[in-house]
Amino acid sequence: MVRPRLVWPDFNGTLTSWLEWLSFSAMKDDASLQSFRSSLDANYDWPCLFPFKFIVPKGQSQQVLELFADDPVKAKESSSGRFIAYTMEMHMHSCDEVIAIYQRVAQVPGVISL
Repeated sequence: MVRPRLVWPDFNGTLTSWLEWLSFSAMKDDASLQSFRSSLDANYDWPCLFPFKFIVPKGQSQQVLELFADDPVKAKESSSGRFIAYTMEMHMHSCDEVIAIYQRVAQVPGVISL
């Protein structure tokens, strides 16, 4: 199996701009979605294990866990106890599968996708 190549696009060098792009633009704007799709295809060899990480308000954690009921999930609570970080690696066959996961999780209020 080929290890995925991970190169994050440069969005003015800030994590915030990357999160904003991923969480909002990539899920609603066709041009941004196509750009994200192209970036995934350029940086990953499908099929591969794709790393997902979501920061979830504690009150919304059950909603996110239900989306990944059949997948192994690592959880880590924030020091304040207000958030839980969920990490998982899932076997993906294409960029469209990755995008579908992000779109499903984006339906849960307050989730930050990394």
